[in-house]
Order: sequence, then C-alpha cells, then structure tokens
Amino acid sequence: MLIVHFLESLFKLYYTNKILSSDKIMIYNNEYWNDIDSNTNIGFIGFFDWLRADKNTIIGLRLCFFENQYYNDLLKSLSYVHPTFDNKCMELFFGENTYDPNLSDDQDFTNNYVFKSENNEYLFTFGLDHLTTHEFESLLKYCTVLNDSEIKVI
Repeated sequence: MLIVHFLESLFKLYYTNKILSSDKIMIYNNEYWNDIDSNTNIGFIGFFDWLRADKNTIIGLRLCFFENQYYNDLLKSLSYVHPTFDNKCMELFFGENTYDPNLSDDQDFTNNYVFKSENNEYLFTFGLDHLTTHEFESLLKYCTVLNDSEIKVI
C-alpha cells in the first residue's frame, strides 16, 4: 500500500505491505484516525490514476476525489499539488512531471482511505494491486519502506 503523507510544505511517501483499513494506525508513534467517510465507503473516495512516463515507470498520481469532502480544500491549497480538470482532480508528482496521458488513465479505486492526526496531518492510502513488478519497483524508489515496528494497525 502506498501512503502519501501530506504536510504543509512537502509530502512524504511510504510503502507498507499491510492493508490499512482500521480505525487507527500509528506511524513512527504518531496516531492517525480513519476518516469516517472513507471508512463508510470502504476505501473508495474517488478514482485515481497512476501517472506514467512510460509503460514501466510511475512518476506520480492523479486523484479525482468526491466533491464536498473537507480535505479537498486542504489538498488544493498545497503548493506541490496541481489541480486539474476544473479543480475536480489533483496531481502529485514524485519526481519528474512529464507523463504520457495515454498510459495514465487507470481509474483505479482500491484501498483508498484518508487518515488524520490531531495535528491536522493527513495520510491518504492507495492500493497497489494492479501494478506490474516494474511499475511497483519504479514507485518504490520514491518511498520509505515501513517495517512492523514503524507502522502499527490498531
């Protein structure tokens, strides 16, 4: 599972082999609670696309989220998030920002949960079920891999 940690001036990417659908998780002893809407919708907060430079290389993601969610305004306000499609979607680039639109239209929606901390930090999760080995490896180079002592599902 990919975890995007949205912070005020930067974002962090984490990878875990756990499915994070519980009410609470801890990463590096920081607590995050599952958003009631993403939990009620069983991990479906909209569609997302993997942005690809070529058929084997993921360089970002596009999230087309449900309207009227409280975190949408937050996402749109972050300088590293690029609104698209009349502000109905956002793009996040992990490195380079040139992608092939013909290879970047997955319309995936698996394991997409939102978690929030007491400090108003947000984590979004993204399922990786449909990635090839090459795509997964290209994504993993941007991530910090979390081991069992660094992430706990509660």
